[in-house]
Amino acid sequence: MNIKKLLIGSSCVLAAFAVQAQGFPERTVNLSVPYGPGGSTDGISRKFAKLLEDELKQPVVVLNQPGASGTLQLGNLSRAKPDGYTIGFYSYSAVTFTSQLMKVPYKKDDFDLLGGVAEFSYGIVTYPDSPINSIKDLVAQSKTSKGVFYGVTGAPNNFPFLQLQKLTGGQFDQVTYKSSAESINAVMSKQVDVALQGPSEYAELVRAGKLKFISSASDFRLPWFPNTPTIKEQGYDIGIRGIIGIAAPKGLPKDVKAKLEAAVHKVASSKEYNDFLVNQYGIKGYPASATEFSKLIDNGFSVMRNMIDTYNIKM
Repeated sequence: MNIKKLLIGSSCVLAAFAVQAQGFPERTVNLSVPYGPGGSTDGISRKFAKLLEDELKQPVVVLNQPGASGTLQLGNLSRAKPDGYTIGFYSYSAVTFTSQLMKVPYKKDDFDLLGGVAEFSYGIVTYPDSPINSIKDLVAQSKTSKGVFYGVTGAPNNFPFLQLQKLTGGQFDQVTYKSSAESINAVMSKQVDVALQGPSEYAELVRAGKLKFISSASDFRLPWFPNTPTIKEQGYDIGIRGIIGIAAPKGLPKDVKAKLEAAVHKVASSKEYNDFLVNQYGIKGYPASATEFSKLIDNGFSVMRNMIDTYNIKM
């Protein structure tokens, strides 16, 4: 009798999950973001949410959760109920790099990854009358008594300079700013020689002749500056990856996970979303499947561990 009740109870639970998955979603889905309103991450999340609404036929609300170098939002996401109604942006650097430098409230296995969304772009700018016009010029100045002062907001923006210093023996001195805007202003006022940030921070200033763009620091030429080569094209095997995707708390029902994966991939692959990324922020899409995105994250841990150990990076 007890066994019969147990079987009946188990059947009811499985039936409940089947009904939940079949009807998903029946209400608003929350999309958490690790930074505040107004920045590029917030901007691409709001466009993504709007397009995801069209796929899921339910509202998708963006929740800004800034703090702790992007790890506060991931901690909250890892503790959410795994029912598909709470998903979030999932940053390559916060997971593979920051988590190895500081104590974080989550583990890699606390998430179900749903797919890739975008790849951020990075580039190096200097002031208009600077003698630095290329990476060759940058390295040449680093070997003079003047050296090179570079402005960044921290890792991974400082990676190329740390690598150049090790590869060339030049002198590269870091000046850390609280915001990307501050680092750009520091270049314009000649407090530092160069800065490395995303193109939306300086594109208009470059077009207005108030700054000079000397190199992409990504593995590809920036969409807004297609004629300017990458660091790799200028002779040094260096480049930053800034991938962001979508994740959910571990334990999603199988059918719910499959539906979210399909919707995320459709939005990330759409021409409308990819055109938006290029036109509004000068970055490109990264419509990776959940499997492809998971592989990238898994490989990223060893890549970032090597960076941390090689360059003695500390938070």
